[in-house]
Amino acid sequence: MIGPNEKLTGMGDSVLQERNNLAYIIEKWTIASVQVIYHLPDHIHILNEFVWQTEDRRPKFPRIGKFLEYWNKNIEGPIKEVYIYDHEKHDIRQIDKRYILN
Repeated sequence: MIGPNEKLTGMGDSVLQERNNLAYIIEKWTIASVQVIYHLPDHIHILNEFVWQTEDRRPKFPRIGKFLEYWNKNIEGPIKEVYIYDHEKHDIRQIDKRYILN
């Protein structure tokens, strides 16, 4: 029997390390809501809102970044503001026009 102060060796270590790595990977994924406030193309003085929810990796949110790059290149409505709501951390992040997290 292993005492409370004894360290696991052999296969036990690799299993524990694998579990820790898996927990690390899982903790990095989150459900995020993206709120895009943009100008209507035909009426530039009018703002509209688009809300989208997705699973993405924090803290850089690469999937959301790709979506915003696509919007910037292919959609006529210029973006005014973008907010990312991280449901795991319960915080709000506003990002700038270059889509870099503040």
